[in-house]
Amino acid sequence: MLEDARRRDATRPLECDVCIVGGGPAGIAVALELAAAGRSVCLLEAGGLAHERRSQALLAGESAGSRYPPLVETRCARLGGATGVWAGWCRPLDAIDFEARGWVAGSGWPFLREEILPHLARAHALCGLGPPEYEAADWESRARMARLPLGEEFEPAIFHMRPQKFGDAHRAALERDPRIRVLLHAVALRLERGGDGGLVARLRAGTLEGRRFEVLARRYVLAAGGIENARLLLLSGDSPERAIGNARGLVGRYFMEHGFINAGSFVPRDPAPSLAFHLPFAHPEGARGTVRALVALGAKTQREARLLNGALFFHPAYEAHAAFDSEEVRAMLEIGNALRGRAVPGAFGRRAATALRAPGKLATAVLRKLAARRLQPARWRTRAIFECAPDRGNRVTLSGRKDAFGRPLARLEWRLGEGDVASAMEMHRRFDAALRRSGLGHFESRLPTEPAAWREAVEWGKHHLGTTRMSRDPAQGVADPDGRVHDVPNLYVAGSSVFPAGGYANPTLTLVALAVRLGRHLASEP
Repeated sequence: MLEDARRRDATRPLECDVCIVGGGPAGIAVALELAAAGRSVCLLEAGGLAHERRSQALLAGESAGSRYPPLVETRCARLGGATGVWAGWCRPLDAIDFEARGWVAGSGWPFLREEILPHLARAHALCGLGPPEYEAADWESRARMARLPLGEEFEPAIFHMRPQKFGDAHRAALERDPRIRVLLHAVALRLERGGDGGLVARLRAGTLEGRRFEVLARRYVLAAGGIENARLLLLSGDSPERAIGNARGLVGRYFMEHGFINAGSFVPRDPAPSLAFHLPFAHPEGARGTVRALVALGAKTQREARLLNGALFFHPAYEAHAAFDSEEVRAMLEIGNALRGRAVPGAFGRRAATALRAPGKLATAVLRKLAARRLQPARWRTRAIFECAPDRGNRVTLSGRKDAFGRPLARLEWRLGEGDVASAMEMHRRFDAALRRSGLGHFESRLPTEPAAWREAVEWGKHHLGTTRMSRDPAQGVADPDGRVHDVPNLYVAGSSVFPAGGYANPTLTLVALAVRLGRHLASEP
């Protein structure tokens, strides 16, 4: 059932088998798995059913280091979390992403990719997708399309795409299940330990209207995202150094992101090859959503060249014009995404002021969009997504600024590594060489060869990874392979904050699969 915490009787504590903090895809997936096994669940969501300015303000913060968007614009306080504004790109991490790679310090999951495969079908269903099929050769046959023949260095990477809002899609299931109690506008303030074996004894919560209450559960799951999971742990103690789960000083560390960059264009030779397989196409069997194949670095190439993972894809034909590389047109596109529910609302004034600096470029972009079906571009702008290596110095800490509850806001210390930039540059160089060897054309860079220019051009996926990483050794991470916080027997973490390394693929599908795995694990415990 759904309940508004602002209107409940705050004098009585809530009691349940499992308390989940965060109503995003991870929290919802864990809740549904537990309820199916007969466990009672209390799920706390700080926001409501849609965007609300006061709730969203709780996710503000500050950042230092590499240029980064305002934190309040990178996550969502609402049921469904960031899926309320996502583009729906789904692909599990690659097998190599789970491996301990000698050339990537801090890499290596406590298990291999095979551990999540049994949970992919359920994750696909929760994301509103068809079967979890990722073999490129099968898709070429079914869709009757062919990949770009780029040799062995690159391979097609299949993505399923459907922007399903978890809060809307699963609201009915959450409402009708008597074992699930969803409290909207319920802000988790801190966890408190009891005297029995280091267990979490209670969770203190409240509303912006001043109500305070506590939740008493046998087990607790943090599923509030890569920044808020770490922040809540750091707030749960006399000081961050003495916070729950932070005995080894690792809470908040190893924050990771995915870098995106529009580095140039594919210039095909005449006759131009078909890119249909590498652009979104309808599912041949009529399943919901679309499918597309990115051009990805092969695992063998990564090992031999000691590169981070990454892939390239092509912008639509109408975006081939250089105007779409301008800051002004990008600001206009951000406004459009926000209006269509593909970005966190807000900052319209700032974005509009930027967009209006170049009305000619805006006019060019609009006209090309209107003429999209008739365009036959002589070049295709590319966009790359690349892995950023785990780094202990990239971290979430507490700010000197306070939220409406008087709690310190999050502070992100994030710096793009030199190796991250060098790997992305090398991927593009190899892409150009592969195009030339195959006779398909060449890659025309719009950026100079200096790393500083590439660093300045990087954009961020707003994918918050790490900060409560999994490890077998408590000295190397915050949670064990089951997601249980080391030294805290009844506290677990779900979501992308447990990723020890992030690959390049959008994290949602993998984190949902992990959440399903965690829900089933918790359901199996006495």
